[in-house]
Formats: sequence, C-alpha cells, structure tokens
Amino acid sequence: MTEAPHGFKEGDLVWVEDGDGRHHPGVFVGDNEAAGWFGGGPSAYVAHPEAHQAEVVSIFRITPRAEGEVR
Repeated sequence: MTEAPHGFKEGDLVWVEDGDGRHHPGVFVGDNEAAGWFGGGPSAYVAHPEAHQAEVVSIFRITPRAEGEVR
C-alpha cells in the first residue's frame, strides 16, 4: 500500500476536529475516492472505535495522534 499525499495510511491513529473545535480520537481507514465527484474537497473515512461509529471527514480536520495521547 502506498502512502497518500496527506501522509495518513490505514490504521493510523488520528484526531478529528468537530465543528466546535473539539478533537475526538479516531482511526484513519482510507481516502474517500468519490469526494471529487460531488464537488467536495478531499475527504477520508475515519472510524471512532469508542463511539462505535465511522464518518467521512475533510482531510483538513484530521491530525496525527500518538498512542495514549489525550486532548
């Protein structure tokens, strides 16, 4: 598997920023390849294991997270 231009790869621990500026832990799953089809910017799939859910988020809302890091 090659690394995407943003530097994330499947399984990387990440922070996802919500609309209120809070950060939530997640796991990078992969790029949303269909993002450009609908005029949106680059986005990715992120799983939130503690919340038992996943979402598609803008790449610009995702930052790296270290194991055990708390915000």
